Amino acid sequence: MATNDTGETGGPWRSEYLALHDPLTNLPNRLLMLEFLAGALGAARDGARTVAVLSVDLDNFRQLNDQYGFSCGDQVLVEMARRLRRCVRDNDLVARVGADEFILIATGLNDAQTAERLCRRLQAAVSTPMALAATTVYPQATLGIALAPLDGDEADALLHRADLALERAKSIGPGVFCFFTAEMNEAAQGKRSLEGDLRRAIVSDQFVLLYQPRWSTDTLRILGVEALIRWDHPQLGRLVPDEFVPLAEQSGLVIPIGEWVLRKACDTIARLPDLNVSVNVSVVQFRGPELVTTVESVLRAAELPAHRLELEITESVLIENTDNALDILMKLKDLGVRLSMDDFGTGYSSLGYLRSFPFDALKIDRRFVGDLDQSKGALAIVQAILGLGRALGMQVVAEGVETESQLACLKADRCDEVQGFYLGRPMTEEALLQFIAERGLATV
Repeated sequence: MATNDTGETGGPWRSEYLALHDPLTNLPNRLLMLEFLAGALGAARDGARTVAVLSVDLDNFRQLNDQYGFSCGDQVLVEMARRLRRCVRDNDLVARVGADEFILIATGLNDAQTAERLCRRLQAAVSTPMALAATTVYPQATLGIALAPLDGDEADALLHRADLALERAKSIGPGVFCFFTAEMNEAAQGKRSLEGDLRRAIVSDQFVLLYQPRWSTDTLRILGVEALIRWDHPQLGRLVPDEFVPLAEQSGLVIPIGEWVLRKACDTIARLPDLNVSVNVSVVQFRGPELVTTVESVLRAAELPAHRLELEITESVLIENTDNALDILMKLKDLGVRLSMDDFGTGYSSLGYLRSFPFDALKIDRRFVGDLDQSKGALAIVQAILGLGRALGMQVVAEGVETESQLACLKADRCDEVQGFYLGRPMTEEALLQFIAERGLATV
């Protein structure tokens, strides 16, 4: 079902055309795509051919818009539409259904092998470098595929299953394609069930906050703690963040959960005037305007001086929307809050961010610390980060210290702070208060 590359139509049909097409790319929109898919599935039921529904997502398109502007982004979308159209036949369809999302419907395929060849052809076409006025971009696409009648013969079900396959492909990495499998449906059902449990956990007080000490490397004096959330699930037991935070981010539930962590951590540390507290902040919390007002409100309610709160931020926060992140970080600094870059050394452009963003500290990723006493490469990386931190006037914290020899290496290279199981495991609020009392530190 082809329109030409310009999308021109006759005058009397103009209104109808605009109602069914994307004005930027001239591709069919979701409404026309659904109509076409229903017809293709109906025709396929009368024969022995396969219909493929491909969900196509351009990788890193948001970053492209942020870095080069929407006009460059529009050029990429128009070019991607042209490339996708040229990979299909006249009786197939390519539709734009989101900012950087396309649906391709291929009819009359022989089998899954034919669909796989189509995927490879699409990815080869998309990944050809594209010259823009400002730069050359190297696009990639991730694809999810569902087949009729193998994966169903109803339009809504096939589109949903193509999206599930796309989600799996994204979890593997950019530039990947995946076919739908029954296991993906089971995983999606489990995910929906866990999301429901997560919503109930918010109102049922099922979360627990633990505190892991941070120490002066030289004196081994406790300087502060990092707040670490756990979920005491009624059936699954205690879950660590990797087991539920990604779902909380996808569902938006990380916003109320993150606020609970902030309030709980600040209330606890306000009772321990000799200590500071660090709290991890999700990329999702940076997408809305509420973070700064939430932090301000929490500090006021806890009567906690702002300099005693440190927010730990991963590089993904900065990559997603650089201008917005800088604005929020500057407002947090205006409050007096300390900022640290978490997992430093694992991102591809951290050096540039350090020059642009107002960080007070760097946290060396535990992967480097874990190999510190066994790998010359890891030692060189840690030493380079320590030197960079000193040059920029930032404190450096090493996490994941688990052996005496790792601590000795960090002390020899003048790391500012350390944390890890060797020095102290995460503990409950009650255990922390007892821990502090045993060391003669002040409490309120």
